Amino acid sequence: MSKASQTIAVGVIGAGGMGGRHARNLHEKIAGAKVVAVMDADGARAQQVAAECDDAQVFTDAHQLIETATVDAVLIASPDRTHAGFVLECLRQQKQVLCEKPLAVTAADAQQIIAAELKLGRKFVQVGFMRHYDPQHVGVKRAIETGKIGRPVLFKGWHRNIAPDPNTTSAEIVTGSTIHDLDSARWLLGEEIEEVYVRGANTNPALGKDVWDLQIVQLTMSGGSLATIEVYVNATYGYEVGVEVVGTQGTALTGFTAPALIRNQLALTQTIEEDWLQRFDLAYITELQQWINSIQHGGQPTGPNTWDGYTSLLAAEACIESIRSGQPQRLEAQARPAFY
Repeated sequence: MSKASQTIAVGVIGAGGMGGRHARNLHEKIAGAKVVAVMDADGARAQQVAAECDDAQVFTDAHQLIETATVDAVLIASPDRTHAGFVLECLRQQKQVLCEKPLAVTAADAQQIIAAELKLGRKFVQVGFMRHYDPQHVGVKRAIETGKIGRPVLFKGWHRNIAPDPNTTSAEIVTGSTIHDLDSARWLLGEEIEEVYVRGANTNPALGKDVWDLQIVQLTMSGGSLATIEVYVNATYGYEVGVEVVGTQGTALTGFTAPALIRNQLALTQTIEEDWLQRFDLAYITELQQWINSIQHGGQPTGPNTWDGYTSLLAAEACIESIRSGQPQRLEAQARPAFY
């Protein structure tokens, strides 16, 4: 895979909404990639996505797909509980892997992935924190890095969904949604999370009175910055993610992503996206293209890595404990390996 002109044969594990989108993007929009295999426990769903990708080979066993010699790299978009095991199998086969968040369901499982990758002595794993590729988030990051807003002192993030999964729990909201925002705070501020405190409310009794579908997370960062995150998975009006970073000399703020403001019938309106696949459509494409480019040119991914997945899970677990205890939770300082 050292030649930049070589086509990377990709196997996609998971053919649902996320995996199907990734497979179609790889097939239709990503230069240097070819979808050669699709796996899903639902064989009919795998067959449908494979047919859209020039009749890629169909699997119902992920390990068989990973072991297949014609597969160069693997994209994992299966249920969260399967991620760690599939990533570890990719490492055993020494195949590049892009794993959707979360990297694992526990930090302990993610730590096993770190150990396996360190033993191999090179990076194989990228985690699907796609906000790193969203033009608006990248613009905020550049404003910070170039000093336009001075020293960043406060991160403010908001993350709203139309409706939650019907059987969700407060903890699953953290690992399924808030984990993106925890990673964003780390990435944009360039600091690690030292303390978390979560408060919440139930706005949809149908979920069960103990489910906090609205959560406010307060963070203390290692460099002295502060952060607040609002996650509301029952906002009803649309899907919206944004961030503002306040600095000592200004602020950097993401804006609306709709292409136009419409003036009509005595109103000024702007469309709001329905879900994350719409909001981050360009980010997903850019993420995949850069992943393929990194494999072609250096054989190692350059995006969010195993350490990012692990530390975000540590923060997520602290948030879950804060929900249970009603108290702030400190995170133990972690020694980041020089490898990362």
